Amino acid sequence: MPREVLQFLDIKEGDVVLDATAGMGGHSEMLLEAGAARVVALDADRVAVEAARKRLARFGARATVLESNFRDVSATLHSADVSKINKALFDLGWNSTQLMAGRGFSFMADEPLTMSYGSTPASGFTAAQIVNTWSEKVLADVFFGYGEERYARRIAKNIVETRDVHPIHTTAQLVALISASVPAAYRKGRIHPATRSFQALRIAVNDELGSIEKGVSGAWELLESGGRIAVISFHSIEDRAVKRMFAAYTKEGGKLILKKPLVPAAEEIAANPRARSAKLRVIEKI
Repeated sequence: MPREVLQFLDIKEGDVVLDATAGMGGHSEMLLEAGAARVVALDADRVAVEAARKRLARFGARATVLESNFRDVSATLHSADVSKINKALFDLGWNSTQLMAGRGFSFMADEPLTMSYGSTPASGFTAAQIVNTWSEKVLADVFFGYGEERYARRIAKNIVETRDVHPIHTTAQLVALISASVPAAYRKGRIHPATRSFQALRIAVNDELGSIEKGVSGAWELLESGGRIAVISFHSIEDRAVKRMFAAYTKEGGKLILKKPLVPAAEEIAANPRARSAKLRVIEKI
């Protein structure tokens, strides 16, 4: 939603902007072209950082790209001599190159079960360690709580029974196990039967909800009066976390710019089907 992001962030000359999820540098480039004086972009993925630096090189000192998880935004920005920001953007969606990074994000390829965005997982656990060591109850809670997977208990039970025979090390092993755990009709549904379980593991490995809370709250503390934070989320678990945080901020000097989350226009969804689940929320610090 580039048009909507620019409209509601309301970039002005002189603004110092945090792009908390640099990806390949597209949003940072857009923010700089819109007149931001400086953009500091963060990404935990070293490949993304290198790509964003190349893309933004033409902006010189106006663009700074740092390898960092946005959960550490306060310390990272202070290390870059940035004590205050005017705007911040968190795009919680996929960097498409991660699906091809060989870390186990995709259930369409046979890869090691890692699922860490950075060189080390924020949680301290890889996906393989989770499925091979966590209890059946905790696994079921993870699949249901983070993936809203209706067959969470069946999948967790099958994982525990399978790992007692042999460890689960690859995405192909896990996909086959999940598919065997759910009804045939579910396997033929609109989405791949492993989608929700993989989402849950990815959230757990990267402590995504904890990172969102630390990252957004860190940006809020650094935000100047009159500054704005925009967050684009892609599933209900993320959106609920952002909604809760923004509601709390309205009680301590914040104003919702959008009373309800904004969703992409029909033409954007037609051009980019992956955008169909996006929701944009924006808050201003009074």
